[in-house]
Amino acid sequence: MAGTVATGYISTEEIVPDERVVDMDPKIRVLKPDDTQFTTMTDKVSSRAATREKVNWLEEEDFPRIVTNTAAQITTDTAIPFSAGHGKLVQPNDVLRNMRSGEACTVVSVATDTITLARGVGRVVAAAISASDNWLVVADAQPQGSDFPVARYLARVLGYNYTQITRTPWTFTNTQTAIELYGGREPAKEAVRQARVHKKKWEAIGFWGTRSYVASSVAPNGNTEPQGMAGGLYEFLQSNKLDCAGAAMTPSGFDNLMAAVFQYGSTNKVLFAAPVVVQCMSSWNRSGMGAQWDPTPRNVYGVNVDAFISGAYGYRIPVVVKKEFGEFPVANKGFGSYAFLVDLDYIERRPLRDRDTKLLTEQQPKGRDSYAAEYICEATWEIAHERAHAWILGAIAP
Repeated sequence: MAGTVATGYISTEEIVPDERVVDMDPKIRVLKPDDTQFTTMTDKVSSRAATREKVNWLEEEDFPRIVTNTAAQITTDTAIPFSAGHGKLVQPNDVLRNMRSGEACTVVSVATDTITLARGVGRVVAAAISASDNWLVVADAQPQGSDFPVARYLARVLGYNYTQITRTPWTFTNTQTAIELYGGREPAKEAVRQARVHKKKWEAIGFWGTRSYVASSVAPNGNTEPQGMAGGLYEFLQSNKLDCAGAAMTPSGFDNLMAAVFQYGSTNKVLFAAPVVVQCMSSWNRSGMGAQWDPTPRNVYGVNVDAFISGAYGYRIPVVVKKEFGEFPVANKGFGSYAFLVDLDYIERRPLRDRDTKLLTEQQPKGRDSYAAEYICEATWEIAHERAHAWILGAIAP
C-alpha cells in the first residue's frame, strides 16, 4: 500500500505514529510506597512459628498491694468495710498504711471484706478515715512462733489470638506475559506491586485486626470451612487511653499517658502516630521533663524513625509517622486521629508453621492459556499485657 505523500517540512505528524519511539521512563512512580514500619519492626524484634490455628500465652503479675475502704470511719472504729474482693488481698498480721493520712494499722482478722484493724500503730496516731481511702499493704509482720500463714495465689491470665489467612492473587493471559512492556514484562512487574499490597494487609491487621473465629463460615463461594481472624492492637488495648475528644493533643495529656504506661512492661516502646498527632507534638514549645523533641531521623530495627520525644522518667520514645493513617478521616475520632504506643518486647508475630508469606506460581487451572500467582500467608499476633501499651485518639491539628 502506497504511503501518503507529504511536501515541504516534515513534522512529527507526518510520521506514522507507531514509527515513533515512546520516551518512557523505565522507572514506575509509586504513589504510596511501602509504609509498613510496624510489620518490619516486629519481624526484626521477634517472630516465632505457630503450630496451631489458635495461639495462647500466659500473662502474670505480682500480688496486688493496694486496697480501698468503702465508707468514712472515725478514729475509734476498728472493723472497716473494704471494697468487694479486697478481703482476699490481706491476712492477719499484715501492716497497712493509709496513703492519705499516713496512719499505719495491723490486720487483726478478716471476715469476707470487713477487716478488723489495730489502729494507730507507730509514729502516726489514729486519724479519721475518708471514703475510698487507698491503703498500701506494706508487708506481713509475723510474731515469733506463729503458725504457717494463709497462702494466697493470683491466677495467671490466658491470652489468645487466631491465625488469619490472607491471599493476594494476580493473573494474566499468556499473550500478555509474552509481549514487551515498558518497565519490564509481566508477571514479574505485577508481583512487585502485589508484594507491597500483601505486606500492607498485615500492617493493617497488626493495628486494626479483629479477633474472631467462626467454626463454620458462610463464604460467598459456598465454602463452609472455619474462618479465623487475627486481632490487632485496636482489639486488645483498653487501659492506657488518651481521648483528645476532637481537640489538639496537649503536652500534659501526653505526659500523663506516658507516666501511666511506663509503669508496665519494658522501656522498648515505639509510638506509631498519624500525621496529625505528630503535628501536635511538633508544635509544643516548653521546657522540662517530657518536652524534648528531637526531629533528627535515626534507624531503629531497620525502620527510619522520624523523631524522638522524651516521655515519663526521661525515656526517649521513637516516633514513627504512619502516613497511611493520614488517608483516614480525622473528624469524629476517625482513624486518622490515632496513635499507638507499642512495647516491642510484648509483641510477637506468629506465622503458622510452613505458612508464612509465600509466592505461589502457576496457580491457573490445568489447560487454561493463562498465568496465575498469589502471595499467601497464615499468621497472627501475640499482644501480651495490654497495660504495657497505650493508644491515642480524637486528636486534631493545633
